[in-house]
Amino acid sequence: MADRLQFMDLTGPEIDSLDRENSVFVLTISPLEVHGPHLPLGTDVWVAEEVRERALAKASERDPELDFVVFPSFCLGSDTIPGSVETDSRAVNLVLHGIAGFLARRGFRYLLVVDNHGGPRHQIATAKAVRRLYREHGFHIIAPFLSFYRRMVELDPALLARLGAGPGACGDAQDCHAGLNETSLMLRAYPEKVRPLWKELGRISINTGRWPGILLGSAGKLLRLLGREELGRDLSYVGQMLCWVTEKHPSNYIGEPGAASPEAGDRMLDAFSDEAVDRLEA
Repeated sequence: MADRLQFMDLTGPEIDSLDRENSVFVLTISPLEVHGPHLPLGTDVWVAEEVRERALAKASERDPELDFVVFPSFCLGSDTIPGSVETDSRAVNLVLHGIAGFLARRGFRYLLVVDNHGGPRHQIATAKAVRRLYREHGFHIIAPFLSFYRRMVELDPALLARLGAGPGACGDAQDCHAGLNETSLMLRAYPEKVRPLWKELGRISINTGRWPGILLGSAGKLLRLLGREELGRDLSYVGQMLCWVTEKHPSNYIGEPGAASPEAGDRMLDAFSDEAVDRLEA
């Protein structure tokens, strides 16, 4: 049976005595961000912690030889909406680099990073840390939300089939914040924290006909025609997000919270945690 240790409880010699090949360190990192009028600021952190717990339980079943060392959760993130605790994306990168560097210098090889925040610069900061630690130390930062979030926003057919969901109901651009998806996640993981108002909240959509969507959407199409498919899709997505956040009075949620259900949240949590375990095994 895999051991579960808390990093803060260990002494220096106890850390140094851990098995280098079978020890996986685990870090949850997400911002304290406004999530509509119905979800608390800690939503991203709590969802990430629930994914972490499910992922570690599944990983332990698949490989009982693994030991997990869990860091305290970091309430940290960039590209949040107004009224949130905003942190420069460089801080996200430096935190990941500092923790992973500490582990790499001691001969450890793996850090599983779990988050639930899709801010573009937040994700870029994470991706940069992944590349830099591998380049400098051969150290693996495993950040499954980088791939899972892409599957959500690009409407991956396999994911939609598993969720039984369609566009606007799977955490994609038109359900990107405190809508059906995140409300469902919280109804499943922490129902007592969801304000009753959620049932009354109808759909709010991003007006993609504004200038950022038109400009960056056109640039994205051109890049795809030139063979830069992934970059083109990313640019188009950023255009959609800018259509929302550059409004004079942007909504504090996008999607349809009132259509949420704990069952939909359970399917999403299960899919996300499976992605984390698959990335850990890769």
